[in-house]
Amino acid sequence: MVTIKDIAQAANVSAMTVSNVIHGRTKKVSRETKERIERIMEEMQYVPNMGARMLVQNQSRIIGVISGIPSDSEQETLSHPLAAEMLGEIEKVIRSRGYYMMLYAASSEKEIRDLIHTWNVDGILTIGIPTEICRELGGDIRMPAVFTDCYFREDENFRNVGTEDEEGAYLAASYLIKKGHRRIAYVTDGPYGQDGRPTDVSKRRLEGFQRALVEAHIPVSDEHIYKGSIQEEEQTAMLQALAGHIFDYTAVIFSRDYYALEAMDYFRHHGIWIPKDISIVGFDDLSMSKFAYPRLTTVRQGAGEKGRKAAELLFQALEEKEEKKVDIRIPVRLVERETVKEIL
Repeated sequence: MVTIKDIAQAANVSAMTVSNVIHGRTKKVSRETKERIERIMEEMQYVPNMGARMLVQNQSRIIGVISGIPSDSEQETLSHPLAAEMLGEIEKVIRSRGYYMMLYAASSEKEIRDLIHTWNVDGILTIGIPTEICRELGGDIRMPAVFTDCYFREDENFRNVGTEDEEGAYLAASYLIKKGHRRIAYVTDGPYGQDGRPTDVSKRRLEGFQRALVEAHIPVSDEHIYKGSIQEEEQTAMLQALAGHIFDYTAVIFSRDYYALEAMDYFRHHGIWIPKDISIVGFDDLSMSKFAYPRLTTVRQGAGEKGRKAAELLFQALEEKEEKKVDIRIPVRLVERETVKEIL
């Protein structure tokens, strides 16, 4: 069995230096030395003894990642392109620090609570869990944690990484207005509160849309707001209602690319052509958006960067070992493609 001493001898460094590289403590190790050690480890097929590390360091070297609570039993949270993009970047950061990622797709708040009380992990990172649930979990978690896409109060000391959601929808609406559109519908997303209005991320995006209309002196009315849903029956009913009034509008903004792409397919099968009959703007910039026909104009939110920042923030929390408020918002930008026409 290859040992740390074997690696150190082959790399002409101390065993402590090799140990620091294995454990991700590389601040005082040059990049050249780190790469040489990693290359030799690979060549000699060195496999770290994870159990021994836990005993010696009193650490699991595991980061627990909990993905969102599906709204129905058929929803596959982890299959969503945005989640996949975020998870890919999160895993890269965790692996680069010499840690392991334990991923779980939770189906209920109780399940999450049970996990955080029983998991032997060094830190927790959440994806796609509503703010209210994260707020309650924050009081239970006794280890460093980073949340994503939450909107906490100013007096709450939680670490969060999100997107400039309001600014993104504002950009989308402003772009359409500059193109001459004034009759614009908006399709929002859940979760919805008891009053039926969107909350969290969706609330901010709706507010951005409405702000752009107010600045352009365009009347804001709830009758032009359509409720998107991951529930198939509800979504089909919404698309039918929107299609029935489609010629009341010149453009529609969708709070998610997924909804926009779904609507484009529905419209095409019902004789509604894009952008000839209706212009469309999405939000997310999923990889499939640039392959749609026509290619979707949308708002890019940088999901990969969000995942990377969240993981880096978690390791910062592991080093600092103190509670403090951090709220990072990833900038957005409009990606202009083929689904919007200019109205003269």
